[in-house]
Amino acid sequence: MTVFDVAGYFAHFRKYFSTTSSLSYVFPPRTAIAGMIAGILGYDRDSYYDLFSSDVCKIALKIMNPARRITHTLNYLMTDKPLTIKKLRGMSSPAQIHVEILVPDGGPASRICYRLFFAHEDESLQEELAMRIRCKKFCYPPSLGTANFIADLNYVDTVDADLFKPDREIDIQTIVPASVVKQIFPMEDRRIFLEELVPADFTADRLLRRKETYIYEGTGKTIRLLVDCEAFRCHLGDGEVVGVFM
Repeated sequence: MTVFDVAGYFAHFRKYFSTTSSLSYVFPPRTAIAGMIAGILGYDRDSYYDLFSSDVCKIALKIMNPARRITHTLNYLMTDKPLTIKKLRGMSSPAQIHVEILVPDGGPASRICYRLFFAHEDESLQEELAMRIRCKKFCYPPSLGTANFIADLNYVDTVDADLFKPDREIDIQTIVPASVVKQIFPMEDRRIFLEELVPADFTADRLLRRKETYIYEGTGKTIRLLVDCEAFRCHLGDGEVVGVFM
């Protein structure tokens, strides 16, 4: 399993069902993570959905630094037909769109940060990804959602993960699909949130095949759950990590 951090000062992961305003998920959906990894490896657009499906690829996400939402109004160019030079130069009336942007929920020097756990049945693909992250050799620059929110990737480690089926409650550090949660055990100083209707898998024709609702702790702390799914356990430099896949 390859473990790496993705960090940046701004992020936007558009909710696919938002229309007049662009709302954002608080963490990257599994489909966005797969797209970022495909860009790092140099795959063409819309060519990698089967390669990174949940059947052959496992992805988990841990919130390292929390984010908060702010709203900005952006002027978008009107590109409806007939397309004119005046429209392209922004001289006609722009379309004003409210956009939700994620910013760090900390001091001025803090950044949004997510830790990703990536495992693929093709070991050569996983090794190439680890090499490119270590050497900063990306075919396409990674970003936190939109292309202008460039992300910084830091290689953490490649570890052997133990897979197991929990038979009692466990403390989980990653985000968790609500569909596998059987019971939540309250803990002091924990704020548990829901993120609804998050894309998880596409078909080869870019049709939504699976979506999930996830639960997570607002500041990235562990949550105690009884889950009905496969979990993983691995050891990193800062201790043991227990999580479930997206």
